[in-house]
Amino acid sequence: MKSWFPSGNIYLLLLSGGTGSRMKSDIPKQFLELNGKSILLHSLETFLDWGKTKSIVLVSHKDYILKSETLCSSLLRERDRIVEGGDTRHGSTLAGISSLQFSANDIILIHDAARPFVSSDDLDGLAIATEEFGVATLASKNHETVLEEEKDDLKFLNREKIWFMKTPQGIRGDILKKILEKPFTTEPTDLCTWAQGQGIGSKLVESNPYNLKITEKSDLALAEAILPLFQSWKTNEK
Repeated sequence: MKSWFPSGNIYLLLLSGGTGSRMKSDIPKQFLELNGKSILLHSLETFLDWGKTKSIVLVSHKDYILKSETLCSSLLRERDRIVEGGDTRHGSTLAGISSLQFSANDIILIHDAARPFVSSDDLDGLAIATEEFGVATLASKNHETVLEEEKDDLKFLNREKIWFMKTPQGIRGDILKKILEKPFTTEPTDLCTWAQGQGIGSKLVESNPYNLKITEKSDLALAEAILPLFQSWKTNEK
């Protein structure tokens, strides 16, 4: 992708509020090591290497703020910060947003720290789509037959229309201001469902094929196998 720079500022909320419950570990997944480096640092360095964020807000569980500071302080810039998250993913998103002062044409990206395999091209494509359409997300196409169970029957869905949602997701400042003003009846699970609840659709941007979310122990082993493949893929993309 050709060099691109936004018309406004780009802010990143890096959601790092896991406690290790689904991983069944005493160590939250973002602090587990992948090739000798924590998953959190892998994700943080991705955005620092991209070089287009004005500020990165690392949203942490209150019990792990000190650990996050110890781990990340040498990389965080003057405008970056660590803030306490909420009890839910959306609560953490709101906590991160409340720490920002953004304008209508700014771009706010929201990313799961447990997704370390994002490329600069992914981020450029997402930010461009967010700037143009208002809300956008990385997503991957489906290549499998998809079934929906209905009582004692199976319904075959059109796999050509099925996408798997990924992060980062992005929203333009004017759209974010608009949805912040309206209450929601059901707590959103992510940025796109939040916008959809206000009648605002999202632009899908195809993600690189390695954009894995590390949630369970088996995912960590898979991530170790994916890492060299992802690094090779990034080199060939340049």
